Amino acid sequence: MKKLFLLSILFAALAAISAYAYLSGIKKEYSSMSGAVSVVIANQTIAQGSLIKKENLSQIEVPKKYKQPKSFNAIAELLSKDGKSSFIALSPIEEGEQILPAKVADSGKDTGIIHIIPDGYKALVLNFDKENINILKPGNRIDIFSVLEYEDENKKFQVCIFTAAQNILILSVGDNLLGSFARRKTQEGEDKNGLITAAVTSEEAQKILLAGEKGVLKFTIRPIGDSGDIKVKPLKMSDLSGDIARAVNINSQRESNISGAELLEIAAKYGGSFKR
Repeated sequence: MKKLFLLSILFAALAAISAYAYLSGIKKEYSSMSGAVSVVIANQTIAQGSLIKKENLSQIEVPKKYKQPKSFNAIAELLSKDGKSSFIALSPIEEGEQILPAKVADSGKDTGIIHIIPDGYKALVLNFDKENINILKPGNRIDIFSVLEYEDENKKFQVCIFTAAQNILILSVGDNLLGSFARRKTQEGEDKNGLITAAVTSEEAQKILLAGEKGVLKFTIRPIGDSGDIKVKPLKMSDLSGDIARAVNINSQRESNISGAELLEIAAKYGGSFKR
């Protein structure tokens, strides 16, 4: 009887120790998850391609479980050694959003364009006329078109234009990189070349390169905030000439419907004469 009593006390003590260890583990895990950590957030919307200034940032504390992986812990990490703005936004950063390395690039690194290529994209070099790219700035977004000449199934010569890619981010124009200060230009006020570098996916690169190989590339510039894709059908020259021909036929028909009396009235009005 005495042994049973001692065993029951022993089992009770073991159970209490196990419960204490279990509860301590839960408390420790909970504390590690709920402990406050420092993060850097945008205190206002930061536009794509703009320099991230100290006044655009706030350093706050959040529960550890809400911290985004690899997000910056201190504002000083986004500044140069002398405390100046050093990073640019590779994509728009919304107000209250934590600052992630994948969304920014250090413009102070003079190591080429590789540091400003957004994740999941490649840098594609394109050659446009110098006169046309002078209006472009790094950070602009463009739609790229190709004017193509080909022979259709009826062996007739055709000219068409189609959209090769839409909403393409410009990383550089001439020697000027996204987020860097504009470099000195030539005496004519133009960049030394007509090259631009665009951020594209592998699929977009294939389409643009093929369209440029077989046709002439052109572009349009998108306004700020326009990021949607639009379905645009390819347009053939015959489509335009067909519309023109129909318009001419309609006008000719209208002219042929003018009566002789109307012609005489017009002639009398303007002092001339018509013979039918």
